[in-house]
Amino acid sequence: MDNRLATLALRTAACLIVCGLIASTLSSAATAQYCTPDQCDICDLCNNCLSCCHEAPELWLVNTRCLPKCCGLDAGFERISIKRYDRECCTWVRETYESFLAHEQANPMPTMLFSHGNTLQHKGALKQMWLVQCKLKCCPGKKRLVYWSWPAQVAFKRPILKPRQLVEKNLKAKFKYAEYQGYYMAKFAQRMTFSERVTLGGHSYGGIIAAAGAHYLGGGSLRCLALEGSQPIEKDNLRLAIISGAFDNDAMLPGRRYGQSFVASEKVLSTRNEADKTLMNWPKYSMYGRNSIGVTGINANRLGQYYNKLCQITMTRDVGKSHYIEPHLNSNRLLNMICCVAFPSCPACYENMTAEAEGEAIQTAMNLGDQLIGWRVSAVWK
Repeated sequence: MDNRLATLALRTAACLIVCGLIASTLSSAATAQYCTPDQCDICDLCNNCLSCCHEAPELWLVNTRCLPKCCGLDAGFERISIKRYDRECCTWVRETYESFLAHEQANPMPTMLFSHGNTLQHKGALKQMWLVQCKLKCCPGKKRLVYWSWPAQVAFKRPILKPRQLVEKNLKAKFKYAEYQGYYMAKFAQRMTFSERVTLGGHSYGGIIAAAGAHYLGGGSLRCLALEGSQPIEKDNLRLAIISGAFDNDAMLPGRRYGQSFVASEKVLSTRNEADKTLMNWPKYSMYGRNSIGVTGINANRLGQYYNKLCQITMTRDVGKSHYIEPHLNSNRLLNMICCVAFPSCPACYENMTAEAEGEAIQTAMNLGDQLIGWRVSAVWK
């Protein structure tokens, strides 16, 4: 009996040592690469357990490709194209903004407004829309996806320009379009009830739309525009989800370009990846020579009183050098974070999944402890 107790004590000590070494290594690596480690006070950053057998989100499509890009936005908003997908008939039904608001009020559920990245034509945007809808089935409970198709197609194709000049001209034009799209998105979200969570989300340049939208909702002004009726206060149930954001890493800090986004939002989810091959060149195109938020993330130490609003996750080990949306949505860790931040039905399933994950982690550590102690001690235990 004494031998068994002694062996159990050794196994426990070995497990603690192994877990401590792993945690120390991960923490050191995060600190060495970024200004602050990954953080989120409401979600498990390491949760890989996922069940994608839940109900698909109610699907809406907003198309702003034919609206004014830079001026006359209020008048243009009146002509916004809105469609609802009828799952029973497998067809799209034309709607109006007023009918959307009436439906949203009569059928309250968490809603995500998600915008795609740069260069996509409408056909490519629709393909991505179905992917996002499919992946959101991993989030439990009723939910709504409003997919935002905006004029991200290549704007300039003149062969007289040198390749780099052509790329830069397109990036700058689309950057401007995306910020104005943020006004459209803010105006769209402003009259929603916010009785349930409303998450403004986007990938790459779509992250600009989401961040600018929250900035406008928080009483901010941008490009000589301000959203009538918005106030510089936190808006109940407003959240942000930015995946591989293609804009300056200090743009969302208080007082900066999209600084009111943190004022207005309850939580802000942001991904980062120092190996992102696409965003590595961002400093060449940044107005101020900054790194991209999708590479370095947000420096939480500069958020002041909004520090705890940030949920930030490093995606390098999940997606490698990729900037594209598909590898990100194939990450169980990121999907769990999206579900946790955007959809309130998730905490209950989260606790169950976390318990299972902890059990697996303990078992793995026990096995490692056996190897460290050696086969002789294992034989004594038997």
